[in-house]
Amino acid sequence: MMMQLHSRADRLGSLGIHLFSEIRRMLQMTAAVLAVGLRMKWLSKPAVTHVVYRQIYFTGVQGLPWVILVAFGVGVLAVYNIVDFARSIQDMSLIGRLISNLLVQEVAPLIVTILLLSRSGVAMVTELGTMHVRGEDLILRSMGISVQEYLLWPRLMAFTLCGLILTFLFVIVSIWLGGLLVSLSYEINFIDFLVEVKRGTSFNEVFTLVLKGAMFPMLSAMMLLNRGCHVGREPNLIPVHATQGVLGALMLTLMSDAAIALTRALA
Repeated sequence: MMMQLHSRADRLGSLGIHLFSEIRRMLQMTAAVLAVGLRMKWLSKPAVTHVVYRQIYFTGVQGLPWVILVAFGVGVLAVYNIVDFARSIQDMSLIGRLISNLLVQEVAPLIVTILLLSRSGVAMVTELGTMHVRGEDLILRSMGISVQEYLLWPRLMAFTLCGLILTFLFVIVSIWLGGLLVSLSYEINFIDFLVEVKRGTSFNEVFTLVLKGAMFPMLSAMMLLNRGCHVGREPNLIPVHATQGVLGALMLTLMSDAAIALTRALA
């Protein structure tokens, strides 16, 4: 019995040490990438700006149809149920508050982050991992090219920027299309619906949307970059690190969402 307890304690201790080292390594890497990116020297380097534009196009532009499609389905479903609930208790003022609290602050940032992870997250880890397996990172360093500036910063910035923009588009599409379809089936005017949404949305809700819309993709990108940069030289480990990166980013996003909710509840 005592041996089993010691064995479990050793495993928990090893897991805690490994988790702490992973977090520290991820934070160190992120600090180095942000330090390089925020100096703005990359703006004068066409090779880096080309990678930035390519990453924005891949992450944001090519991912836009999927975001619009999911926003349409989620928006119709969410708005329909919210309006139906408000009508059932004869309090239409709940429409704006429920849409703001549920769709704007919670659903939109999470779904957009999940879409980015499912579409671009695996590709990011796989691409970086393949570069490490082939030794391309060593070639870049031997040529005096900063890996943080050329490889990591464009992906971190594109993931964060596109995540924020796509989150706003998700909210706009879901509310407008959902409201239009609901106004056709319910005795509620579309303009009155938009007025209720505006009335139930305050500056704090918009600030929370901006915070989550930028923070969730940024944290996800940090996790993905960390896993992609530590694949090693074994190609068979790329799928393992890709899975770990996506699941780790998802867990980090959910933990951050819970922390924000707890902070707001205690404030």
